[in-house]
Amino acid sequence: MIEYLRSDNSELSITHSTVQGMSGVTFEIYDLDTDEFVQSGNTTLSASTASSSSWTATITEDSATYDRNVKIEWVRTTASGASATVEYASLVRPFATASRIRSLADIASTETDATLVKQERKARYFLQSHIGNKFAKEYTNIVVYGNNSDILSLPIPLIRLDKIYEDDILMYDMVSTASVNDFDYSLEASQSKTRIKIINTEDEFERAVQEFPEVHILPFDGVFKKDAQYKIVGIFGYQYVPSNIEQATALLVEDYLCNDFNIRNKNISKLSNDSYDLTYATNAATGTGNLLVDKLIADYVNSPRFLVI
Repeated sequence: MIEYLRSDNSELSITHSTVQGMSGVTFEIYDLDTDEFVQSGNTTLSASTASSSSWTATITEDSATYDRNVKIEWVRTTASGASATVEYASLVRPFATASRIRSLADIASTETDATLVKQERKARYFLQSHIGNKFAKEYTNIVVYGNNSDILSLPIPLIRLDKIYEDDILMYDMVSTASVNDFDYSLEASQSKTRIKIINTEDEFERAVQEFPEVHILPFDGVFKKDAQYKIVGIFGYQYVPSNIEQATALLVEDYLCNDFNIRNKNISKLSNDSYDLTYATNAATGTGNLLVDKLIADYVNSPRFLVI
């Protein structure tokens, strides 16, 4: 799967290579996770040789604003007809851009942006595995189960709530023309963004003096039912990459470009000759190999903080 690096609040250009002789290339993009159509459009001829040509497709800001896995269908037109090919790709926000890596770490001016992009990918994959968090911003849906409570706990932070389905029945919809809220109470995300809460704004005194008050087994009927399946649709994750993670990424890239990294990558802190007296780093079993990086990511490894402001 090809990886294309996206930037927040900007469009994305990707290139499709073909043999010479194409009169035009169009594209359609589908989200693999939500199985929804994303965008279609025409490409522009960006380069051409005697044997091949390159076509540039522009992914709009709205389409490229999320980390997502996509299917791209390229339709190539010639004088004799049309043919189609399929490409699978990931649109990914890097933990740190090449320019940010240069400003946050000691990087030699001789290192190219292409090298920094390659090393950032290595650092990003390592940190994702070490921390267990992609720090992505995704438009997707997740499934959780109720527990006769007025809250739903979420495995990842919620940026914007669009819809809720209860056992495949639409109960809440704030994005369609006709809004729906069959919970009868307001919903909001908790401060940590890891829970959805039902807000009971009904005046209990008014309920007490009603002539024929409703009978409730539970305190109120706006509850997420036990073992009911709730599909939450919306924007999840992080509005931006936390600064600690950006700094940690830049420092790891700096490490990767050091002459002694291959030794330190084996967690060796000291080498002696004549029988080889090896000394291993104290954090060899659990750390990243860089004590400062370990400090920067400590909060996210032990008890992740969710930055979704």
